Amino acid sequence: MQERIEKFNQLVMNLDFKNTPAGLYNGKMGLCIYFYELAYMTSEKKYSVFAEKLLNDIVPNIAENIAIDMETGLTGICIAINYLLDKGYVSGNPNSVLKNFDDKILRSLLFNRTFENDKNMNLSITLLYLSSRLQHTGLNKDERRIMQDVIIENINRIESSDTEKFTEPTFFSSTGYFTPIYLKLLQQIYKLHFYDYKIERIVKEISSHILYRYPLNKANRLLLCSEMNEIEMIFENIKGWNEHIGVLQQNLNIPQIIHEFRNKNMAFFNGLCGFYYLLRKTGHGNEYNDLFLDKISSSDIWDQLYENDNALYLPTGLYGGISGVILTYMHIFYNSGYVIFFDKVISQYV
Repeated sequence: MQERIEKFNQLVMNLDFKNTPAGLYNGKMGLCIYFYELAYMTSEKKYSVFAEKLLNDIVPNIAENIAIDMETGLTGICIAINYLLDKGYVSGNPNSVLKNFDDKILRSLLFNRTFENDKNMNLSITLLYLSSRLQHTGLNKDERRIMQDVIIENINRIESSDTEKFTEPTFFSSTGYFTPIYLKLLQQIYKLHFYDYKIERIVKEISSHILYRYPLNKANRLLLCSEMNEIEMIFENIKGWNEHIGVLQQNLNIPQIIHEFRNKNMAFFNGLCGFYYLLRKTGHGNEYNDLFLDKISSSDIWDQLYENDNALYLPTGLYGGISGVILTYMHIFYNSGYVIFFDKVISQYV
């Protein structure tokens, strides 16, 4: 694996990024995160130098008309920059560094110029980002009020949308299952105590939609169960929730779920690596690490990684490509106890 990783890193560092998009999922921002994390784990200066080069190329060149979603746009870029500041990989005050980007997001939401696809999903993740920004004490009164007003308006927009939004995706997706993301959003807003009465009412109203859902995919079932548990801890004794959580937890054989991921289905977005971080969030610790390492290292993706010696054949992206898989493998292999980017994403944003 070490030889594979070193070869991948060298080839990526030699790529021409002139036409590479800036986004977090499959663009330069994701690779920036990857190389900063790699530098931390390996103490290799060359990786942090390359990560800084990518970051310096991204920030000044963000287009005025950039989307605001997490996958390709400003929300993902802001989440990544906030993480880099929080970890000390780069220095600066987040309220200053992110102000212009936050303003663009707020203006887009205020004028309803939001998302073309998966509107409720993307909107919920962007609101999660804004609610995380509200946790910073350095925001002034006006900034805080505007963020709160935008969140309130858009929570109401999500609430009034079609109930089909609660439908389970066909396959496991750490970032593509609306219901647990929406439950996370409701928790996070409630903890900020500026819209309590409405959040309490929404939780009661969506309860019937939640209780009549039983995800067929067992990994999705664990994802839903995790966020239901968090809601239950805040709003005690919601009718029927304890019983439904118990039903969801039945027959969740973790080793079986790990083995059921297809041989090439390794990525964070909808594969084994996303499930690994979900297990970490749900308190399973390191008990399945050997299974994850074996599954990743024996995957066919490594045999198909290169079309030839000079070109990458598979996507490099952090969420849907090889860099996220390598980051996960190294985190498991070194048995790292520190919080990595995907831990933060799973626990706070998706």
